[in-house]
Amino acid sequence: MREKYEAELKNLNASIIKMGKMIEVAIENSVVALLGRDTATAKVIATNDDKIDDMEKDIESQCLRLLLQQQPMASDLRIITAALKMITDMERIGDHAADIADLIIELPDFSYSNMNAIAQIGSEIIKMLNDSVESYINRDFNAAKNVIAHDDVIDELYYAIKKDLVEKIKKTDQGEQILDYLLIAKYFERIGDHCTNIAEWVIFAVTGERKTER
Repeated sequence: MREKYEAELKNLNASIIKMGKMIEVAIENSVVALLGRDTATAKVIATNDDKIDDMEKDIESQCLRLLLQQQPMASDLRIITAALKMITDMERIGDHAADIADLIIELPDFSYSNMNAIAQIGSEIIKMLNDSVESYINRDFNAAKNVIAHDDVIDELYYAIKKDLVEKIKKTDQGEQILDYLLIAKYFERIGDHCTNIAEWVIFAVTGERKTER
C-alpha cells in the first residue's frame, strides 16, 4: 500500500513541476511580448491559460484520489493539503500572466523608458516561482523561507516602477497610457505574492504551521 502511495505521490510531484513550467513559460513570454510589443506572443499566452486551468483540475483530481484511496495521516495529509492550496495560487499566477497579455494586446502607442525595470521584476518572479515549486518537491523549509524573504525584492522593484510612472503621469497628458504599464507592474507584484503563498504552504507541509508573513 505504501509503495502505491509513493508512486502516486511521485506522479503528483511531476504534475506540479509540469504546471510550474507551464506558468514559468507564460511569465517569460509575457516579458518578451511586452519588451517587443509582440501581440502574437501575447495572444498565445491568453490561449495557453486554458491549459494551465486544465492542469489545475487534473492535479486537484490526483490529490482527491490520494485522500480518498490512501487515507494519509499526519505529514502525508499536510503534503497533499498543501498541494491543493498551492495549485490555486499557481492558477492565479497563470491568470495574471494572461491579464498582462491582454493589456499588451491593447497597449497604445506609448513607450515606457524604463522597460529594464519591468524586465527585471519579471526575471525575479520567475526565480521565485521556480524556487517555491522546488521547495515543495524537496520539502525544503529553508528554501521556502528564502522565497518569502525574496518578495521584498519584488516589492521594492514595484514601488520604484510605480514612483517613476506616477512622476511621468504628472508631466504628460498620456496618463491613461502610462496607467497600463502601472497595471502590468502591479500584476507582476501580485505574482510575487502568490509565490510567497506557495512557499508558506510548503512550510505548512513541513512543519504543520501556517503563518503568513504579511
